[in-house]
Amino acid sequence: MPKKILALPGDGVGPEVVSAAASVVEAVAGGKVEIAFADIGESAFEATGHRLPPETIDLATEADAIIAGTVADKPSDRRYGNPVRALKKQLGLYAVLRRFSPLLPAPGRRPMDVFVVTGNPDALLNVTETESLDGVMMQKYLSAGSCARLFRKTAQVAEAGGRRRITCAHRAAAFPASDGLFLDRFYKEFAASEFMIGDMEVEQAAAEMVMDPGSMDVIVSTDLYGSVLAGVGAGLVGGGYLTPMGSLGDSSGLFEPMHGPRADMADKGEVNPTSAILSAAMALDQAGLRAEAEAVRASVRSAYARGAVTPDAGGSLGTAGFCDEVVEGLKKP
Repeated sequence: MPKKILALPGDGVGPEVVSAAASVVEAVAGGKVEIAFADIGESAFEATGHRLPPETIDLATEADAIIAGTVADKPSDRRYGNPVRALKKQLGLYAVLRRFSPLLPAPGRRPMDVFVVTGNPDALLNVTETESLDGVMMQKYLSAGSCARLFRKTAQVAEAGGRRRITCAHRAAAFPASDGLFLDRFYKEFAASEFMIGDMEVEQAAAEMVMDPGSMDVIVSTDLYGSVLAGVGAGLVGGGYLTPMGSLGDSSGLFEPMHGPRADMADKGEVNPTSAILSAAMALDQAGLRAEAEAVRASVRSAYARGAVTPDAGGSLGTAGFCDEVVEGLKKP
């Protein structure tokens, strides 16, 4: 029975990169997948009056994996709710996985291939801000149960990826209660595991990623610190346009590019779709099509090795041209 993949184009450059990702999935998986499209974001609001239409939610709950584009974010509008974040919450996606692996080798350095696993900010760490006349008070709530669930998912991710070493990044020295709880649950959860485990203060983990990225394997942290580590990792591999990202639950997952909607680049056919295509490879992993996922990653690396890339990566191809290169690469033995 074909696996159900739901594609959500979204806003800005989202439709272009999702179209490229869907084309690659169709090329590599063929009759093994069924791809459906649904609306989300401002385009959905214009068509239906809802940024997250009920029909989209229904299709998402039935999908084996979801490939999402980008949606507009409005941090200055406190009434605005990001529809992708809302969908993740409805689907119970509590962990975020980012993979940092250079598409071209870096001379003189050990190969880098790091997983950074963090809690979904809407599921692991409840942060509230309260304004007063002369300032803002921030409160955060972290439960032992949500930590344990994140660490179990981290173990699953590490095992599926053939990883043996897991590092917990924290700031227990500065926050002995909350980060101390996170660190304590980490050691309790992995006490009987076969993984090599250890912990680092987050600033030490960031420095280690820069000085010797090949020494890191899987890093797990809260979203507050994990987002910073993700920024370091993205910088080391060439930026968010080259970095895949997925949000994971117990049985479903939503995969999206790490970059934003970039409305200024929309409909120009110039955006780099690598992040979306590599995120689609993660979606194939989620759907149990691991050989197909590896084939996509290999074809992307091959395109970069040939210099058949978009201008931001040193080439001259547009969005569709790069997609065609990846699809052609999948046809080669």
